[in-house]
Amino acid sequence: MAEEPQARIVEVLLRDGLQTMVYESDWHVPTTEEKLELIEMLADAGIPELEVTGFVHPKVIPMLADASEVVQRLPDRPGTVYRALVPNLRGAQRAIAAGCTKLSALIVASETYNKKNSNMTLAENVEQIRQITELAKSEKDVVVNVSMGCCFLCPYEGEQSEEHILGLIETFVGFGITEVSIADSIGMANPRMVGKRVKAITSRWPELTLGMHMHDRTGMALANIVAAFDNGATLFETCAGGYGGGISMPVSVLGMGNVPTEDVVNMFDEMGIPTGVDLGAVRKAAERTAEIIGLPTYGRVSKYGTYQEFHELALQHIDAPARGNSALQK
Repeated sequence: MAEEPQARIVEVLLRDGLQTMVYESDWHVPTTEEKLELIEMLADAGIPELEVTGFVHPKVIPMLADASEVVQRLPDRPGTVYRALVPNLRGAQRAIAAGCTKLSALIVASETYNKKNSNMTLAENVEQIRQITELAKSEKDVVVNVSMGCCFLCPYEGEQSEEHILGLIETFVGFGITEVSIADSIGMANPRMVGKRVKAITSRWPELTLGMHMHDRTGMALANIVAAFDNGATLFETCAGGYGGGISMPVSVLGMGNVPTEDVVNMFDEMGIPTGVDLGAVRKAAERTAEIIGLPTYGRVSKYGTYQEFHELALQHIDAPARGNSALQK
């Protein structure tokens, strides 16, 4: 019997991974058929939850214009949770009409960024989430989680205070929300900052399911995930291939993609922390994604392999003549 997952992976390739393409002309936008192919591959890999699209305005993010069709054609996979990002009440209504049963309500903790991202103040956005939550309560089997961007550092406002983040979460808990994901949207937070903030949240609301959405501009995303896990976070939003980024950044987002799913799964595997995800299958999904969109994967394990693969390669050369500095061969 497989071990019960201790770290839950949520795949965001089909939404956050693709939205960056709004700025890039050299990527191939996946067709609906290709999106469904990738969804099948990722579900087959054992990923328990997939964010399959976003119900955003098609003129803003045209690569998600087929959101309703994607949801309506999702494969019937018992045990697999499909969710969609919804930025406002209208998006939630569209998602429910298409048959989506889990909605990820979006807000950015930074007032400045949120205004640029959604054309709403924080107060207006909070009210939208309240209305989304009430709509979900009136529907059968529809649940809502909240995805909060820029919960550590904002490119416009700097560090977001712990008090501010806790205040927003307190409001959402008051709405009846039981799952919140917090994001390092620019990929520049550090493990000490992440661990402290996560501990503050999990200590105050031990029953809250806390997720992490880590980007990786400075290479600290994996360390940040360990810090979050060690302090009580249990859900980790990742992207096969490591693509993606916010659409309201002041600079190119190519260097701040999501942390690659394959790297996170490999790390948890090496640490003995069950995820229930097949690493080999995720790597194949990342390779297929790279073929479709025409951009190489950022995942290190896809490029360099696992320790076990490296070790097996080394064993094949154990009797081979030493290479390198001749002085070391004497």
